[in-house]
Amino acid sequence: MMASVFRLKKIESLAEEKSTTSTDLDKEETLYKSDMLLDNPVSSENHESDSTEIKAEGDLVQSLADIRGSLILSSKKPSEDYLNRCGYGTWRPEFLQCFNSPNCLVFFMGLYSLVLGFIVNGVHNVNISSIERRFDLDSTNLGFVSSAYDVSAAVLAVVIGYIGSGKRKPRLLAIAVFISAMGSFIMALPHFVVGKYTLGMATEKICTLGLTSHLHHMNVSSCTTLSRSSPLSLYLYVFLFAQLLHGIGGTTLFTVGISLMDDSVIPKKTPLYLGIIYGCNILGSGLGYIIGGQLLNIYVDVDKVHSVKLVPGDTRWLGAWWLGPTLAACLQLIVCIPISLFGSELPGSLDVRQHRIPQAHRASSTQLTSKFKNNKFMTTTLTVVRNPCFVFITLGMTTEGMFLSGTAAFLPKFIENQFGVPASKAAVLSGMAVVPAAVCGLVMGGFIAKKFNFTIRQAIKYLVVTSSLSAMACAVVWIRCQAPHIYGVSIPYTNRVTSSFPIKLDVLCNNMCNCDTDAFEPVCNEHTSLYFSPCYAGCVVQSGHMFHNCSCVPELLHLNFSDPNISTALTTENCRPPCGVLYLFAVLLFFSMCVSFLPIAPGDSVQLRCVQEEHKVYAQGIKTLIVRMLGSFVGPILMGKLLDLQCETWRERCGQRLSCWLYNQDNMVIGIYMYSVSLKGLSVLFSCLALKFYRPPVCTNEVIIIQKPPDSIYSQAEDKTGAEKDEKHHSVPEMEETSML
Repeated sequence: MMASVFRLKKIESLAEEKSTTSTDLDKEETLYKSDMLLDNPVSSENHESDSTEIKAEGDLVQSLADIRGSLILSSKKPSEDYLNRCGYGTWRPEFLQCFNSPNCLVFFMGLYSLVLGFIVNGVHNVNISSIERRFDLDSTNLGFVSSAYDVSAAVLAVVIGYIGSGKRKPRLLAIAVFISAMGSFIMALPHFVVGKYTLGMATEKICTLGLTSHLHHMNVSSCTTLSRSSPLSLYLYVFLFAQLLHGIGGTTLFTVGISLMDDSVIPKKTPLYLGIIYGCNILGSGLGYIIGGQLLNIYVDVDKVHSVKLVPGDTRWLGAWWLGPTLAACLQLIVCIPISLFGSELPGSLDVRQHRIPQAHRASSTQLTSKFKNNKFMTTTLTVVRNPCFVFITLGMTTEGMFLSGTAAFLPKFIENQFGVPASKAAVLSGMAVVPAAVCGLVMGGFIAKKFNFTIRQAIKYLVVTSSLSAMACAVVWIRCQAPHIYGVSIPYTNRVTSSFPIKLDVLCNNMCNCDTDAFEPVCNEHTSLYFSPCYAGCVVQSGHMFHNCSCVPELLHLNFSDPNISTALTTENCRPPCGVLYLFAVLLFFSMCVSFLPIAPGDSVQLRCVQEEHKVYAQGIKTLIVRMLGSFVGPILMGKLLDLQCETWRERCGQRLSCWLYNQDNMVIGIYMYSVSLKGLSVLFSCLALKFYRPPVCTNEVIIIQKPPDSIYSQAEDKTGAEKDEKHHSVPEMEETSML
């Protein structure tokens, strides 16, 4: 009996080994039956003993059957290491495994981040005016479309973060990239549905004396047409839905994707990789402005380009706005394929987590009430939102997001008004200064954190310093040119600032011209300041860039000049002398924005470290909700309202106020400077509060040995360097002394 028992024990040990096969088990089962026959010879002397042995034999046979069944089930279930390999299902070839590394993952995540920035923050912003004209939408409606991305990202962040806390993060990220690609296709879809674009009438620039009643009738008819609800405006909901789908992709990337990356690398590499991913997003925005602007030089209906006698400078021109979203959709589908090939997690991720020293904020054991202890969602939420370090760092990033989003939205308009350059040149200068500065600041911030291997306390101190430097760098807005004088806006038509004449555009010399502020085209000559437009100057004849018979000029010259031979012709050229400090402003703006982006990557890394490991993805979702709704969404609204308060001349059409043409430049600079410094001051305050309330976890007095993760994750050179720094013994009361950033 004892031999068979020992044989059964051996079978059990074989069943626990992963390398055991059914052949091995069959061999041991045959030997087991032989032992059973030797241990139980046939005998009729003691029937009670026989029945006991038969029962024992039955129990052993049943145990053997259970072991065989468990072995068969385990042989059908793929191992954990196999699921971590690149591929689909049972197809996981060896040649794909060379790409199964954190560097490749960050490369493809950065590529998707670049395409997402290209379509959401670049191409879409460039296409706004074209979409407005094509689908009879106003700026308010397009503002809702632009904000739909942030709203979608904010609302879904918590849900996606909670769902994405488990494994299979790469597959979830791939699905989100595919959904985002569908959003880009849907954004371009209206072009293929509405048909060909119909040209409108050219805008009249000059004063049309004697045709006032006819023009009045035309204006009334035009306003009546505009007031009717156009069926094209219903495509607003298509654009909103497309942006919502983009928001799903962006939210998943910056919550689930960031957590997946952090799980796969040593903590000190996280800030650098964060800087790369965020930098790619900013770089994509810049490429979107450049490429999207070039695509608008192609006529919207590419098959009619030879039959339409227009140039891009014509007010009736409509560019191919749909090419940008189509290109972005194709690129996202391409990126989706390699991301979907990654396994449930990267090889070595388990070792990274096991060898990571926790630095999560040490919460009080009595923080959570027993009321929610059985509710996992509420328990997790309360644990995260009652973490003061996480909350204050999130609020600091919210104020930074408010500053950066507002600046990105209105910086071209600020340059256009302060330096008197065309909108296209202002956009190019903004992109050339901000995009490289943002990429440089993000990557440099991540590299500094990696180089000095910051602890959480050191990283927060770094945030305080860089935010303070950024506040001082906001003084760059004081570099500007002298504002030009415009008749009827800043000075009266008598050319005397102290004149008792009222400052208004409509005066006696142009009141028969039926002018409006729908078009702003300043004209002048060497003896006058600027007129708002040829119409407001009373000009009735146009010859290229020259305008003649301007009724308001003789009156002005008669009041201010005694020489009757002075020319009364006006021109649109050289009306504002070039500003010598424009390029100095651009250079200083580069350094200012570079400093503003320095705290982004280390700040995000602090958020990942100060929460518990199992709450990391969900915490990223909560952070995205707060930063998007209170920062990125609110920033452009506040900045826009601040600028509107300084408006001196509005663009009006059919009695409706559309946008601002001219601002009080002195008040604009003061308002923007106070707005920026206030937000930077709040960032410094929140970082100081996070530093004050952060409590590192308590460490026991035992020696802690930090072991290196396996060679499959890190290069040999990094292992050699890491061995010199990380393989040390620590016996400290708090975990914060071990550098993990």
